[in-house]
Order: sequence, then C-alpha cells, then structure tokens
Amino acid sequence: MRFRLPRLAAALVAAVTVAACSGPAGPAYDPRAPIPADVPAGTTITVADQQSILKTMLTASGELDRLPFTVKFADFAGGPAILESFRAGAAQVAIVADVPPIHAQIARFPSPIIKAWQQDRGGVGVVARPGITLRSLADLRGRKIGYAEGTAHQAMVLRLLRTAGLSKHDVQLVPLQLTEVGEALGAGQIDIAPLMEPINTKYRKAHPDAQALPDPVAQAAQSGLMFLYSPQAALADPATASALRHLSSALDRARGWVDADKNRWVQTYYVGALKIPAAVGSVAYDGQGGWRPVALDPALVQRQQDTIDTLAQFDEIPGGRISAEGSVDFRFATEKDPS
Repeated sequence: MRFRLPRLAAALVAAVTVAACSGPAGPAYDPRAPIPADVPAGTTITVADQQSILKTMLTASGELDRLPFTVKFADFAGGPAILESFRAGAAQVAIVADVPPIHAQIARFPSPIIKAWQQDRGGVGVVARPGITLRSLADLRGRKIGYAEGTAHQAMVLRLLRTAGLSKHDVQLVPLQLTEVGEALGAGQIDIAPLMEPINTKYRKAHPDAQALPDPVAQAAQSGLMFLYSPQAALADPATASALRHLSSALDRARGWVDADKNRWVQTYYVGALKIPAAVGSVAYDGQGGWRPVALDPALVQRQQDTIDTLAQFDEIPGGRISAEGSVDFRFATEKDPS
C-alpha cells in the first residue's frame, strides 16, 4: 500500500499564492455588522458534516424540522477537505476540532469560529500496531507516527512530542489523510497513530494485543474543543449569518437531547447511522462524553493561540507564528437566542 499526500504546508503555501492573486467577491465581512433576527424566506445553507453527526443530532432531536430555512448536509473527512469545500462555495459552515480554523487562517481563507463546545474527554486514543511497545511517551522515540495533517491529531502529536522532550527529528512523522490513518496502522505502514472514536474502539477490539498510551497522557495532549466555523464570505451575507445563528442555538438544544439519554443516542447514531455494534458505540460515546458549550470570549482566542504556538514551535506554520486575533466571531456570543 502506498499513501500519496503532499505536505499540507506546501499546499498552504500554494493556497496563499492563489489567495494573493484573487480579488474579493461579494459583500465585505464586517464582524461588527448586526445579524438580522429573521431569516429571509428561501434561505438554504449547506453544512460540511463529519460522520453525519450534526445531521443525526438535528434530525433525531426534531430540531431540524423547526429551523426556518433549508439545511443540506455533505460529509467530509477532516479539515483539509472541508477547507476545499469552503473555497468552492459548496458549504457555509462545518464542525471541526481546534486545528482546521488555524489552517484556514494560514491559507488566507479566514473562517471564524461561531460556536464552541468542550468535550468531557478528548475522544482520541494513541495506539500502536501489534508488536510495538507503547507504555509511555519515551516509547515514541524512533517510531513512525502517522496522523491526519490539518486536523486536531496534528496538534495532539506535537503536544505529545513536546511533553516527551522530543523533536520532530527524534521520530518519523507520516502525514496522511484522515481516512488513511487506521488503514496504514493496520497494514504496518506506520507504528503509532492517534485514532478518533469510534475507529479507536474498533481497532482495539480487532487488535487486543495492541498497546496504547495511558489514557491520562493521551487526554492531556488534547484540547477537547469542537467548533462550528464558517468562511468570512458566508458570514458577510446577512441571510446566511442569521441562519447560522439559529443553527447554533438549535445545535445546543440537539446536543442536550443527545446527552440526556446515552443509550438512545448509541442506538440512534452509532447503531443506526454508523452501523456499528451497540457495545462499540457505547465505548465510543464514553470516549468523548457530553459536550458543554464554551463561551466565545478572549479566553477561547488564547486557547487557539496556544495551539498556534505549538504548531509554530515545530515549524508547522509556513512563515512562522501567526496571531489568533480575528479567529472568533463574537457576534454569535452576544446575539440573543432567536428561538
């Protein structure tokens, strides 16, 4: 098996070049512009979903039917694919973890955060292929570590290296597409990788002899943040911004419905949508736990700056450190719930 993916840094440099040659289109983004309370008739937004989680939450909770506009869903695997959908105008909002909004910023396609949640647990384990020792951070030295570049897994791996006192030269980092990581680990192409749920649980069940970093170590390397973010071009449109504000509130209610009954959600999402056994789904749910809303405030911007600084420390940002200022659209923190 041969995996082909150019370094994301090179792709981002190319994206910067394209952005520099492109002129603005549509209304200008103004983070101080008021968001209309009412969504105009005929408004449609497309959500870049991951593993159909938002679609399932909104549909099963009944919140989708209550929205005063049309919502379409398209599934994508990871931040890089979502960024391309934003660039193409194929989606107006997406769910991601902490790194994709940073990469959008690096690519000069700023896409501010409009909603934030804190997971009870990070939801990602760090596992080895069978036969590889992985009992502590010292066992990372000299290993091929695969990860999905442009996703939260990238920052997680770098935090682990920093805690272990290792540089990138002490390991072999193997950037992959999100859909390739589990396959590469199973095929022995890499030694160690972070795996998200429910892939982590499924892999551990299929490979009971595979070792993993102790859970507290893996948890400490994750921010546990989940975001809705949207490109500035979408937020500049009053109708879309209004729809996204309604969507944000609906998702809070939907997530409350999810976390009110774990077994109901396991049957609805893991068994019904993902087609995996309930036992695996139950463990996968526990790997993340509930989601708590996080305030859109300067403290959140600082948390994003901390992640930026981690990427910069390991030379993962073309041109060096950038500022997290402007990474959050504070209008979505101050507007009254439209429901």
